[in-house]
Amino acid sequence: MFHIVEKYRTPAQIILGVICLSFVFAGGYTLAVPGTDYISKVGDIKIKVNDVNDFQRRIQNASGNPVSKKLVYDSLVDQAYVQQGANDMNITVPIDQIKQVIASDPSFQENGKFVEAKYRAFLQQAGMSEDALIDGMRKQYAMQSMLNLMKAGNVVSDAQAKQMVNLLQAAREVQTLTFPAANFTHQVVVDDNKLKAYYEANKKKYYLPQAVKYEYVQLSAMELGAKESVSEAEIQEAYNQIPTTASAPKPALENVRTQLTQEIQARKGAAVVAKLKENVSDLAFNNPKTLQPIKDKLGLTIQKIDQVWLTRDMANNSGMPKALQDALFGNDVLVKRYNSEPIDIGNGNYWVVRAIDVRKEHQASFTEIKAQVQQDYVAAESKKLALAAAKQALNNVSTNVNASLSWSQTADLTPQQAVAMMSKTDFQSWIKAKPVSGKPAYILLSDQQNPVLVKVNAIKQPQDMANVLPQAKQVISQNLAQNLATSNLAWLKSRYKLKQGAQKLDTADEQ
Repeated sequence: MFHIVEKYRTPAQIILGVICLSFVFAGGYTLAVPGTDYISKVGDIKIKVNDVNDFQRRIQNASGNPVSKKLVYDSLVDQAYVQQGANDMNITVPIDQIKQVIASDPSFQENGKFVEAKYRAFLQQAGMSEDALIDGMRKQYAMQSMLNLMKAGNVVSDAQAKQMVNLLQAAREVQTLTFPAANFTHQVVVDDNKLKAYYEANKKKYYLPQAVKYEYVQLSAMELGAKESVSEAEIQEAYNQIPTTASAPKPALENVRTQLTQEIQARKGAAVVAKLKENVSDLAFNNPKTLQPIKDKLGLTIQKIDQVWLTRDMANNSGMPKALQDALFGNDVLVKRYNSEPIDIGNGNYWVVRAIDVRKEHQASFTEIKAQVQQDYVAAESKKLALAAAKQALNNVSTNVNASLSWSQTADLTPQQAVAMMSKTDFQSWIKAKPVSGKPAYILLSDQQNPVLVKVNAIKQPQDMANVLPQAKQVISQNLAQNLATSNLAWLKSRYKLKQGAQKLDTADEQ
C-alpha cells in the first residue's frame, strides 16, 4: 500500500517514519484562507506542498535514490486515509509506551543504557522539539495500529497451503501426443470461393505497411585493411611496443604475429575508410539515382536486398542500426529515391543505400495476395482438422473408449516450465488437471498450431514438504493481509472524500 516506505525502508526508519509524519500530520492553527494551505485533504488531514517536498528530500537522503513527487504524494494520501481512520476510531498510544520506545532505541544508548545527551543531540540535529517528536510517534503508532486492524483476520490452514504448493511448485508426471496440423493438409479442399471468403473475413490481416527493397555499397575497415600489406618492420615495431612486467613477460614474436598483423591491418583499414568516405559521399551526391559510379571508380561491390519486402518494424526487430533505418525510410531514399549519405553502422563500417523499389502502405487486393491467402487458409483449416482429431481422441480416453494412441515417454513438467511454453488458457487447464483414484487426467492444449493431448499421470509433491509448507502459509497470509488492507483502504476512500485545495503539485522538472 505504501510503496515508498516499502521500497526505501532503511535503518534510519525513525527519521522517515516518525519525523516526517510529525510534519505531514501535524495540522495546527493557521491564519490562511481555507483551502489555500494544502494540495488535498482527507477529513482533517492535510497534504501540503511542503510536506511532499520534505518527505521526498528525507527519503532521497536516506536511500540515496531519486523518488518522484507523484509517488511521494500518492503515499501521503494513502497515509492520510489511514490516519483519519485511526482518528475516528480514537486509536491512541500511552505516553509511557512512547517514552519506553525512545529509551530503548539503540541510537540513544551506550552499554545498553539510555543517554540523555545523545537523545538531545538527535533532536537538535533534526531541528525539532521533544513534543513534536512524541506527537509524531503517537500518530505513527496510531496509524500502524490502524494498519494492523486493516490486515487482521486471515488464518491459513495446512490444506490451503498444500493446495498452493501443488498448484505452483509440484511437478506433473505427464505423457503427450501431438497432432501435427501438417498431417491434415491433404484433406483441405481449396477453391477461389473459399479463399475469397477467408480473405474477406481476415481483410485487416492483409493490410500491407510501407516497405522497401534496396541495394547498398559498404566501406569496411576490416575488408579494406585485409587487402593492405604489412611489412616485417611494422610487425617488429608493434612487437617492441608490447609492455612487459615481471609477472607477464613478453610473448614470443611468432606467437603474436597473426594478432599484430590483424591489428596493423585494422588501423590501415580505418585510415583507408576515412580517406575514401569523402570520395564515396561525392559520388553518391553527384550521381543520386545510382550506385554504379561508386562501384566503377572505387571497386566496391553493390549488394542487393530485393528478395523480400522490408518494413520498418522488420528492420527494427532484426536489430538494424537506427541510423540505417532512419536513412532507408527517410524522405530522400524512400520518396525521392536518392542515394543516402555514408551511414556509420558501427565497427568501422559505412553504408550508402538506395531504394530499388518501394511499396506504398495499402490494402492488398485478393488477386495481389492470393498466394498468401491460400497458405493461411490451408494452415487454418489444417489446424481445425487436427484439433477435431485431438478432441475425438480426448473424448475417447475420457469415456474409456479403447483407443490405440502413441503416447510419448513419461516426463516431469514443473509449473515454471509449463507457464513458459503454454498460453494462459492452456496453462490454466493444465494446472487444474488432477488424477483421481489412480486414474490419469487428460487435457487438450489447443492454443497453438499443433494441438497436444496431455495425460497427467501424477502430481509429485515436493520432498521437503515439511519445510515448504510453513513458507507457503506465510506467503498466502501476506497476500491475504495485503488484499484485506487494500480492500479496507478502498472502503476508507469511499467514506472520506479527497478534497482538493489551492496548492498544486509541481512535477514539471520530473517529466
